[in-house]
Amino acid sequence: MTSLDRTSSLLLALLFCSWISPCLSWNSIAGDKLQNQRLPRREVRRFVVNDDSEAKSSFGTKEYWDELYLGRGDFPADEYQWYFGFEQYGKYVTQHFSKKASLLIPGIGNDPILLDLLQKGYTKLTATDYSEPAMDRQQDLLSYGNYDLENVVVTVMDARKMPQDWGESFDGIIEKGALDAIFLSGDGNFELAAKEFERVLKPSGILISVSGVVPMEKRRAAFE
Repeated sequence: MTSLDRTSSLLLALLFCSWISPCLSWNSIAGDKLQNQRLPRREVRRFVVNDDSEAKSSFGTKEYWDELYLGRGDFPADEYQWYFGFEQYGKYVTQHFSKKASLLIPGIGNDPILLDLLQKGYTKLTATDYSEPAMDRQQDLLSYGNYDLENVVVTVMDARKMPQDWGESFDGIIEKGALDAIFLSGDGNFELAAKEFERVLKPSGILISVSGVVPMEKRRAAFE
């Protein structure tokens, strides 16, 4: 791998292309324990833009994802590991993030990645999605465990417009397919999300991105 320095920010972006297996990795810039209870949702200002009319595909519409997480879609509504599970990419997480790292998981959907991270000892976790039914699914997933959820935040949020006070807040971002859906939501949205990712990451922050839709040249242009 090579390291790129841009405005004193060094971010590691691990991008995987193909629905089946990873094919590329490169550097770029880019307390209470609850059991059988629902995690109190810590509301932050909601920034959700519904612009389905501009989408390039149904996968880029909020309506599609809302319907899926309500049980009326093409994939399981309760939980689904997008692309592949933690066992395929978890080594990058444990290699680059200490257990004290503050991690953002945008566009989480119903992926059980929060459970995977909690099981590995990560506790400072923020998960967002612009679909409220997706956040309900995350609440369900978290409700049947015995984890330290004191610093876990689950909230409705559009990755293209996150709160201003989130600037340089996170040691890392882990996204699986979120940028793909954003890319399909309309021209310019992918670039907006990429800029937001860079803004909310700390100067030495790390981005782990699992993607199978966004063209390689567009990804490179956004994070170089």
